[in-house]
Amino acid sequence: MLTFLVISHLATRFATGRWMSTENTVECSVYWSKATQRDEDVVCRVMLASRALPIAAAFEAETGVTLNGSALASIFDSNLRLDFTSAETRAIHNRCLKSLLAGK
Repeated sequence: MLTFLVISHLATRFATGRWMSTENTVECSVYWSKATQRDEDVVCRVMLASRALPIAAAFEAETGVTLNGSALASIFDSNLRLDFTSAETRAIHNRCLKSLLAGK
């Protein structure tokens, strides 16, 4: 879920010039839970959602990546699931994993 939220923040930033609002972040986490048929613990969802924006901002600042239409198309597969064969998806996922392991 964290990778999905970070990608959503980056895509929103590209499209609007702003990060997702708290409301949009909550909507995305609910969408992810329903789409993956996983009902994560609410506390866990809140923790992951609160980490998504700082990770997205750091990733953007360090890599200069922008998720335009073609980049987004490569991040998702034909079923609109994250495509881990994409180097961009793996890079964002690895950044999320590092953040979780570091406890930040």
